[in-house]
Amino acid sequence: MSNIGSSGQAKVVAGALAVMVTCGIGHAQVTNEAILPDVVVTGTRLEKPPVEQPYAFYRTSQAELSERVGQTALDRMNYGPGLFLQRTAPNQASPYIRGLTGEQTLLMLDGVRFNHAMMRSGPNQYSSLVPDMSVSAIDAILGSSSTANGSDGLTGAVDYRLAPAGRGVKSAASPWIETRVDTGNGSTLDLGLDGTAGDWAYSIEFSGSSFHDRVGGKDFRDHLFFTERNDRIPNTAYDAAASGLRLAYAGWDDHTVELSAGHSLQMDAPRPDGYAENTGNASLINRYIDPQTLSYVHLRDRWDIGHPVVDRVQTTLWWHQFAEEQFRTERRDRGTPLESIRRREYDDTLDALGMDLQLTTLLGADAQHELTWGGTFIHETTDNQYRDLRTPAGSTDLALLRPSKPQDWPNNTTVSDDSSYTTLGLFLQDDWRLTERISLLAGTRYSRYEWAFGDVDGNTDDVTASLRGVLALTPHHWLFAGVSKGFRAPNLTNLDGLSDRGSSGNPAQGNPDLDPEVSYTYETGWKWQQQRNELAVTVFKTDIEDLIQRDFSGAGEFTNVEGADLAGVESAWDLGLDLGRRRLALVGAVSLVDGTRDIPDEEGGTIEDNISRANRLYGRAGVKLEQGRQWWGIFQTRWHAAYDDVARHPSDADAGDIRMTVAGDPDGSMPGYAVLDIMGGWRSKDGNRHLGLFVENLTDKTYRELGSGTDSVGRNIGVTAGVRL
Repeated sequence: MSNIGSSGQAKVVAGALAVMVTCGIGHAQVTNEAILPDVVVTGTRLEKPPVEQPYAFYRTSQAELSERVGQTALDRMNYGPGLFLQRTAPNQASPYIRGLTGEQTLLMLDGVRFNHAMMRSGPNQYSSLVPDMSVSAIDAILGSSSTANGSDGLTGAVDYRLAPAGRGVKSAASPWIETRVDTGNGSTLDLGLDGTAGDWAYSIEFSGSSFHDRVGGKDFRDHLFFTERNDRIPNTAYDAAASGLRLAYAGWDDHTVELSAGHSLQMDAPRPDGYAENTGNASLINRYIDPQTLSYVHLRDRWDIGHPVVDRVQTTLWWHQFAEEQFRTERRDRGTPLESIRRREYDDTLDALGMDLQLTTLLGADAQHELTWGGTFIHETTDNQYRDLRTPAGSTDLALLRPSKPQDWPNNTTVSDDSSYTTLGLFLQDDWRLTERISLLAGTRYSRYEWAFGDVDGNTDDVTASLRGVLALTPHHWLFAGVSKGFRAPNLTNLDGLSDRGSSGNPAQGNPDLDPEVSYTYETGWKWQQQRNELAVTVFKTDIEDLIQRDFSGAGEFTNVEGADLAGVESAWDLGLDLGRRRLALVGAVSLVDGTRDIPDEEGGTIEDNISRANRLYGRAGVKLEQGRQWWGIFQTRWHAAYDDVARHPSDADAGDIRMTVAGDPDGSMPGYAVLDIMGGWRSKDGNRHLGLFVENLTDKTYRELGSGTDSVGRNIGVTAGVRL
């Protein structure tokens, strides 16, 4: 694969800086508001500002994300309140939300369901496919979201908000370019064109990334095996590309139509937990994905009717396609005269077609009741292929790989070929303004799920509900509380798939007799926001019935355990002191999660055990100095306490996860860490040019974020730059 070397990186940065220098302010056609537009909230089906909603709701704009360290936009959300990122591979990203991840949480793309029926259990890679260039903000909505959005979201949702078509520019064509280059990972170059013409607005975007093998901390070699290569962490390089198009038409008095489309691609992307050098398992040769793609089309129409029965209607149609080709190669009977090579190839595609109809009715004096009601329909289909190639016994010559038992291939696909999964949801939500200071949000939803794979047909349904309230103590203080029921129907991977844990070789087979998961969340919190200062604290407790877990003991299968309990607290703050044109602020976040599960035993009782990777204490804290809102600098620490409340039950013990035992102890426990970062930069008054410099991991510390398949980057020096012409 091709990678941009140090000279190439220098050219990219130099080019970007040259453009910035040669473009005067007179070329600017937009305001700060155009660069950083307000985004209508649809993750909660409310259009209020996040601070006024009865949720632990945290929105981070692209401008704020650009001031943080991290390879991608989602990395820069890491260590935030209630959210921690695991990367099984550098090209993969799976957010933990209040102790759960994968299909038990909900991902959304611009208010549209991003989760799909073939999502892998536990950590998965899909959120890394959302291109940074198209994102205007990322919303973290903590607490169950099932009433608004259906299955999944037992502990919360992450919504990647797309920038609006045109980004608010006033000219027919406004090109822009941005780059991010660092010594530890590689480089990314984004470029695009925004514009308006009459009643039309448009945005066209392209992105390319070349990430070399990661430069680890000073002691990263302690976590490598069978290799003399010691300058970088092997099997961590990959390339990525993306394109995007957004159109909007507002030529009607009461209609706005938006079209969003995009395609992203990752190439030659290895999973380090599939290589001997990264795991110490000499039987592993490689495991990589080439390619992995996301394609999407969203068509949204907002009709402002203004009728007493229906005030407005929002209709969204979408198509998502997830596709990947995965290759896994290992030695069999290693060290014996029968030693041979086995290569498995998986080719998986899922297509999802969906429609969401959301109507709003205003009732009562001064529209005290805002009713949101409607339905969602999604139909998903899969195309799955599998190949098994082997060399003759006694040979390790890859040129001799030949098909092995092709008659068994249809029984070894990721899920059964030509599977289907259909979703139907009907919802009703009432945002009731009792007084000027008190509002109640009540909602209910009926959800039905049907699936078909092989000779199996099944279905399940449920009714969920929530009741939340918010009290405005003063114009700057809010108290909120809520109770909500969550629901997750088993997906195709749970019902029919074959899944292992971090290339450990212990597979778990799907179980068509699974029951759905049900959760009950109780939470309360306080928010304070005045000008740029803000502080939020939330306490929560989530009880889960029939928790779906992979059981790697015995034959290995997905199963329901008795239940689980999650509890914790999270907080975020930005508290500043104005010093004339300067502002000095304390910024940061902290999260604590404690999670246990009850596992049935043979005597009819239960055994309490920790939920794997759920028990965490982590955060970030720093000092930020700003000069006139143009110059800024941050000195911070990111930290994670030692992970020692490990899962011990044989069904899902952390001791069986090589991603943790390589960098930690044999029982899966891992040491805590704290790393230091320094960032600084400049942004023009009109928001059209910016330049940033950062040094990540100042002390070159070797550390591994819990559950990730490789160490994090060592001392990493980088630059970000951007200009709009």
